[in-house]
Amino acid sequence: MKKETKRYVKSLLYDYGRYDDYVARRRYQLQHPLQQIDENVGGGRAKNKFTNPVLTMLITIDEDERLNNLRIQHEAIRECYDEANVTVKTICEELYFKKKSLRRYGSIEALSRAHKINTSSSNAYRMLDEFLENIANTLHLGLMEDFKDGK
Repeated sequence: MKKETKRYVKSLLYDYGRYDDYVARRRYQLQHPLQQIDENVGGGRAKNKFTNPVLTMLITIDEDERLNNLRIQHEAIRECYDEANVTVKTICEELYFKKKSLRRYGSIEALSRAHKINTSSSNAYRMLDEFLENIANTLHLGLMEDFKDGK
């Protein structure tokens, strides 16, 4: 896996706990769009124009690319996390899911020294890399790398 992909997946893990906030903020943005001031004072109205603001809003929310990407990313991480072993879950909880101010450990080595994980740090790094690779494959990020490389 490329460094950029790994960095991107790690950033998704950091944002995993704020998923509900991101969704609520995006829905609010869609429900309360900034409207341009109409300087065209005159003009007529379309006579047979279909207007149903509730239906239009539901379609907008349902088809919003950002909301759909957030949902897909959240489901992929949750699915991979549920399948992960205890060591990877501990690493994710301690290093990625906790708020920065609540983290007691800053690295996998620190987790290993404090006996929070029952494996060596090199083995823990290998397991975390497999977990990140699994998320990247679930999100089809490896396909983008192949495409960029010309394969």
